[in-house]
Amino acid sequence: IRTADNGHQQLTKQGRQLAQLPIDPRLARMVLAAQKNACVREVMIIASALSIQDPRERPLDKQQAADEKHRRFADKNSDFLSFVHLWDHLLEQQKTLSSGQFRQLCRRDFLSYLRLREWQDIHRQLSQTVKLLRLPVNTVTADHRTVHSALLTGLLSHIGQKDSEKTEFTGAHSARFAIFPASQLFKKPPKWIMVAQLLETSRLWGRIAARIEPEWIEPLAPHLVKYHYSDPHWEKSQGAVMANEKVTLFGLPIVASRKINYGAIDPPLCRELFIRHGLVEGQWQTRHVFFHANLQLLAEVEAMEHKSRRRDILVDDETLFTFYEQRIGADVVSARHFDSWWKKARQIE
Repeated sequence: IRTADNGHQQLTKQGRQLAQLPIDPRLARMVLAAQKNACVREVMIIASALSIQDPRERPLDKQQAADEKHRRFADKNSDFLSFVHLWDHLLEQQKTLSSGQFRQLCRRDFLSYLRLREWQDIHRQLSQTVKLLRLPVNTVTADHRTVHSALLTGLLSHIGQKDSEKTEFTGAHSARFAIFPASQLFKKPPKWIMVAQLLETSRLWGRIAARIEPEWIEPLAPHLVKYHYSDPHWEKSQGAVMANEKVTLFGLPIVASRKINYGAIDPPLCRELFIRHGLVEGQWQTRHVFFHANLQLLAEVEAMEHKSRRRDILVDDETLFTFYEQRIGADVVSARHFDSWWKKARQIE
């Protein structure tokens, strides 16, 4: 939604497309993201499956037998892709089986015939709308990352980081959950996952899980992530103030630490550190003639002080700092900025 010039709120193009798709907005967001990732086919199958109760049945007295049947469609890194494998299998079977034979197959493989019909109905409606919206449906099989990046756009609050010592995961806002036992990821949980549902029974379970990488998250959630900075310091080799950046989503560290240029984050501090360390202390790799002349002059004066045993000839650091601070441009926060400012300043002179 955006606000128009007349003050009224209007739906964006994406908002209008979301409203037309006949599924939950979170699932619809996945489908729209899929067009950019060339994985609309897979995401339509998965989104329509997530719109219904799971068609795979696990009777209490036959859980092991059911799991054995369903394992044929399993993917070791993703329960979501199990839906795609199951869908493709069922399409092939329906080409050759009568309606009665297909019902028998469903009973034998612990699949709900009614839920499968519901799944197909929703997929049919979704396919029709996707065609009207002119979203391209891929014919080449999409890879794990593209499919799950699209799914992740609707499941950003359902991510989890594995605890190092336990099989539990820490989720959004410090929620703690475990992977549901029927998942293919239950025995060997990865470091990061996303889940389709968080279901609370005797404990909080994450159902329908997939392995993800934390670096996939930040580009998908620029409006939700938070940035934290520490240890701003001058680096001679960079000619700039650098700092450590930590990126979190709902309290989870999706980027634990990375070095960034701090100039755009805190310009006044960077300007001060550039002047103090780069100009006053001479920690700067540059070819500017004035800079090297100043360093040479300071060295000569320091030698003169030492020879005459006086300490009142050399200008102190604070006086030098004030000298530079009053003369260089207000937007100079690094060596690169100084070079641009100096070039213009010399032309004016």
